[in-house]
Amino acid sequence: MPFAEPRRLRLSLVHQLVLLLVGAVLLAVTVLGAAVAWNLSAGFSDYLRAQDEHWLDRFAEVAAAAVAARGLAALSGPPGSLRPLFEALAPSDGSTLRPGPGGMNGRPNGMDGPHGPPPRLGLGGHPPPGAGRAPERLSLIDTEGRPLAGHPLAPQDVSAERAIVVGGRAVARAQLARMAFATADVNAAFLARQYRGIVLTALVLTLLAVAGAVWAGRRWLRPVRDVQHAARRVAQGAFDVRLAPRGNDELADLSHDINAMAASLQQLEASRRRWMAELSHEMRTPLAVLRGEVEALVDGVRPLTTAAMLSLQEEVARVTRLVEDFHQLALSDLRALPCSFALVQPAALLRDAVGRVELRALAAGLRLDVDTDNAPQMAHWDTQRIGQLLSNLLENSLRYTDAPGRITLQLRAGGPDEAVLSVDDSAPGVTAADHARLFEPLYRADASRSRRLGGSGLGLSICRAIVRSHGGHIEAGASALGGLRVVVTLPLQPEGSE
Repeated sequence: MPFAEPRRLRLSLVHQLVLLLVGAVLLAVTVLGAAVAWNLSAGFSDYLRAQDEHWLDRFAEVAAAAVAARGLAALSGPPGSLRPLFEALAPSDGSTLRPGPGGMNGRPNGMDGPHGPPPRLGLGGHPPPGAGRAPERLSLIDTEGRPLAGHPLAPQDVSAERAIVVGGRAVARAQLARMAFATADVNAAFLARQYRGIVLTALVLTLLAVAGAVWAGRRWLRPVRDVQHAARRVAQGAFDVRLAPRGNDELADLSHDINAMAASLQQLEASRRRWMAELSHEMRTPLAVLRGEVEALVDGVRPLTTAAMLSLQEEVARVTRLVEDFHQLALSDLRALPCSFALVQPAALLRDAVGRVELRALAAGLRLDVDTDNAPQMAHWDTQRIGQLLSNLLENSLRYTDAPGRITLQLRAGGPDEAVLSVDDSAPGVTAADHARLFEPLYRADASRSRRLGGSGLGLSICRAIVRSHGGHIEAGASALGGLRVVVTLPLQPEGSE
């Protein structure tokens, strides 16, 4: 038995948005926090270094005065000899120096000065502001590098150094070791407090990002779900579904597009149903006539004469034309009608079409006027398709123009690369509301242009299909003669006619 493929994890839009926003906020907070922490640490180190140098400058001045008064013994004398130096700095520092283990005069192991072991500088109390426990980090050496007080320092461990100058001559050097923060140190506590603030701010921003992402995701997901539900209903054939757009963003535009699509499909579905009803009705009439005449011939009610055969032939021709018209319209819905373009004279095509119906027009009491004075000389058109277009337009006017009446045709150049054909007829006319629908299949405007006059109701629809296959457009309007005006604009060189 084959194993079922595991279902892939599917993240909703809300989850994706939450992850995206949280990730972006975490990245921004991490980068910003790291930059702030680095800048804070570097800036604080520079600040402490400046404080060390300032403290060392003042100590060098005090030490120089002491050496001038008592010699180097002031820096390496008996125990407690350095206390007056530190106490001289205390009023300026505002500090209270407290001796550490062994007192101010404790002696470090192995550090013997010229007068015995030098005093130990271990101050176990709080440092003066800005001093950074400087006395504990102080080291004094003579000009030859021998230690006088404090622990000797390696060159890489020296943070600041000052010469103790007496009478223009350096008699000793004071050095401060690099500061190593202890967890209980006030400086380390300050930095730790700043770092905690950064971390707390990052957590708050992350929580706010999650809450904002969830809120925004739910707000955006609601119209998306509505669109999804509407699309499913449309796919199931419910073309009457409509959405209520919210806001003025892309989601609202999507809702408008769904509504337009549903309305278009609803119209197409209504047209399809009307097509089916109209087609069955159009086919029923000639088939009923054929059936009746055939039954009459079979039963012997009507003799098999030439007139009977001509009647049958006429009804068969009518059904054939109807089927052919529907076939052409079906082709035009699937794709543009196939055309065989050739170099033709537009005026000659119009004159040929008028010549075929001229006698019928005279017999019906209609006058035909043709104007080709400004017609273009040549065009690349499909001769048969354009001939059918002209025949259908003339047939429409002949059927639905009352006698005595008039039909006017004009062919002119509408520009350097197009031709304009206009067909005007006299009364009766068509209401303005019906002008746009005249090109719909099987549509008839009113009783004055009714089915009783013949025709399948597909002529103007086929005209529109032919015009579109040539890259042009067709429109209907009111004629100055009192009837209908049809204007056709065709490019002289349709796309693909080369």
